[in-house]
Amino acid sequence: MGAIAWTALERTTKRVERLHSDTLEAVDRALTLSRQAADVATKAPFILLLDSPFRISQEGDATRGMVEDIRRAHGPNPSLDPVLTDLDEAVTSLVHHMQKRAIFRDRTLRINAELAGMERRVARLVAGTGAPLHERQDWFALERLAAALIGAGRAENLIGVGEFQREYHRLRLAATTDNLASGRADLDRMRTLAEGPDGLFDARRLELTHQIAARAALDAVRRNAATLIAEAEATTAQAQGVIAAEREETTSAIGLQKTLILIIALFAAALALTAALFVSGYVTGNLKAVSDAMMRLAAGDRSSRLPRGEGAGDEIGKLFFAFRTFRANTLRLDRSNRRLAQRTALFDNMMRGISDGVAILSDAETILMHNDRFAEMLNLGPHHPVARASLEVLIGQAGWVIEETPTGRDGMVGPDGRYFTRRSSPLPNGGQVVLLTDVTEQHQLEGRMEQIRRIEALGKVTGEVAHDFGNVLSTINASLHLLDNASPDRLRELLGSITNAAEIGTALVQRLLAFARRQRLSPETIELGTLVEGVADLVALALRDEITFEIDPGAYSVIVRVDPGQLESALLNLCLNAAHAIEGPGRITLAVSATPQIARIDVTDTGQGMSDEVLKHAMEPFFSARSDGSGTGLGLAMVYGFIRQSGGEMLIRSQLGTGTTVTMTLPREPLQPEPDVTSKDVWRRVLIIDDDPEDLDAHCRALAPLAGGLVTAPDLETGLAHLEDGQFDLVVTDLSLSGQPNGWRIAEVALAMGSAVAVVSGRLPECHPFSDRPGKKLVTLAKPLDPRTLVAAFSGPDAP
Repeated sequence: MGAIAWTALERTTKRVERLHSDTLEAVDRALTLSRQAADVATKAPFILLLDSPFRISQEGDATRGMVEDIRRAHGPNPSLDPVLTDLDEAVTSLVHHMQKRAIFRDRTLRINAELAGMERRVARLVAGTGAPLHERQDWFALERLAAALIGAGRAENLIGVGEFQREYHRLRLAATTDNLASGRADLDRMRTLAEGPDGLFDARRLELTHQIAARAALDAVRRNAATLIAEAEATTAQAQGVIAAEREETTSAIGLQKTLILIIALFAAALALTAALFVSGYVTGNLKAVSDAMMRLAAGDRSSRLPRGEGAGDEIGKLFFAFRTFRANTLRLDRSNRRLAQRTALFDNMMRGISDGVAILSDAETILMHNDRFAEMLNLGPHHPVARASLEVLIGQAGWVIEETPTGRDGMVGPDGRYFTRRSSPLPNGGQVVLLTDVTEQHQLEGRMEQIRRIEALGKVTGEVAHDFGNVLSTINASLHLLDNASPDRLRELLGSITNAAEIGTALVQRLLAFARRQRLSPETIELGTLVEGVADLVALALRDEITFEIDPGAYSVIVRVDPGQLESALLNLCLNAAHAIEGPGRITLAVSATPQIARIDVTDTGQGMSDEVLKHAMEPFFSARSDGSGTGLGLAMVYGFIRQSGGEMLIRSQLGTGTTVTMTLPREPLQPEPDVTSKDVWRRVLIIDDDPEDLDAHCRALAPLAGGLVTAPDLETGLAHLEDGQFDLVVTDLSLSGQPNGWRIAEVALAMGSAVAVVSGRLPECHPFSDRPGKKLVTLAKPLDPRTLVAAFSGPDAP
């Protein structure tokens, strides 16, 4: 009986030890694998939010290190090794594509920044009223072209980039700007930024392609992580099955042994029967106690306990220890759930108590959660469906209008006049948190303050202008009253007073026009260093001997397009202002520098400097800080107006006691080699038709190097007569002849005779009657006629 009992207990002991050794270790490894896989799946999406190649590489190395930790922890495993290999390759692919995307994203941002600056400048030119209508239309075409490129830079998908690219090509074909040299440079620059392998469109397509590939790699990471977690769950389920099978087998074995012992006990002594009953009672009772305690624990009774010391050191003791471990883990899980419930309640209270509207969006931009204030601010009724709805759809249904701002906080104008700001913060899972803030009162206050400032400035300018013109008119009126009875000598004095007063009034008007950027300019392409060196002698003559004047024309050529006379006047004005600010010895420096797009002129002095209050009003008209009252207050205002009218900017930096630096910037003109258009006989016979003698003469001079023979016609009838008399290789005609668009009639006859036709005009239409004809038999060009543009228009495989 003892041998049988010993054998039964030995088998039970081995089974329990095997169960403890295999299943608990397998469960521990499975839980570790699940946690590590979850960490990788949580870490990888963070890489998708980074823009720095260094941070992407850093986070990618960390993620691959986590994958390698899993590989080392589990060793060679036929079922896990392919998954870990795919996971490592997916992380590597994610890092590679995100680094490439960051490179193209940086290029796109730089191009967008330059395009935004060009768009603002062109918009200011479009808004001006000093240029002719056809020039403003050309600027407007450039503005639309820049807007299309900026839209392509902000598009979020390849379809949007393609749409903006088609819009760009359509607008570029309609853009002329040949009569505006600066407009041609802008158009060429836009084409450089947009087209080619380094252009905006290719950069955006590559950026979005790498972004899509990165998301695909992230999906691969998540799939492999899910595979690892599923493997861990399968291992845990297998362990549970093993526990259940071993328990069933143990119970069956014990029952069998009990039967055997009972049979033997019938033939054995009472001692054997007592021993068998003792062993059976010990094992079964303790297993039952463990089972009952586990059932109560599973039912939620956390007070279930097992006595300590029972079966210490044997399998029953291990089961008791395992139960206490499970109970401790359950209590810790309960505490975590309570803390989670407290945090959830705190979050709910915060959402209900915040005064702004808050909504949490999914990665598909649908509303997952929101507070009551959110629906109230959007004027949504209590029964209006909000959950899982699109935020943009709700905003549109409520009648709100979105106003994009450069600060990243979009404005929202409601149908009732309220004004909100909308801010968005991304979430790690791809969603975002949206915050709506009511800034109606602040918005209205800013508008009223801006209106007050404009009224104050207008009142100041009006008062000063009225005062100065009052003095001028008083002098003229007084002199006119004295003319009747004046002697000849007195008459000359009075006329001189009237002339001086009129000149003062004229100068005042010119200064006001300069400040208002309405003066008539004659821009020329000049080398800035040469102009500065030329004005140096004039400035030096106007300065006191104790003031040192230095110039730095720069180390290389800087070409700008500006009115040289006005620029020299502006430099002289600034240097004289600097001289007035210097008491005693001092120094004035005039320096030229440049970037690839901007030319810069710095006028620096060692004078008294300006206070913050004076610096704030320095460029306002009629503001003067001179204590003797000698200043008119229009010097800096006139320079500022001229620089802005020339397409530049002006900045003043000054501090009391340290001097002042005035910085003027102008758009830099690119250096372009002159094409060779001097070869004779590009066209054997050319007919030129224009009813403006000056334009006709200019066309003849431009085409003389390219034609074997020139024939001219001053009107429609003469031009048609020449076409009937002879054959011409090229016909150049003005669009408007005798006030009518008769250039199309000339073109129709010339095309029928096989001639190439160039229709020129100061204001070209967007389309013409021959737009649908193939080839390059007819081109339209803006005045003045440029021979290089004409030759380029007729070049290529489709040239006539």
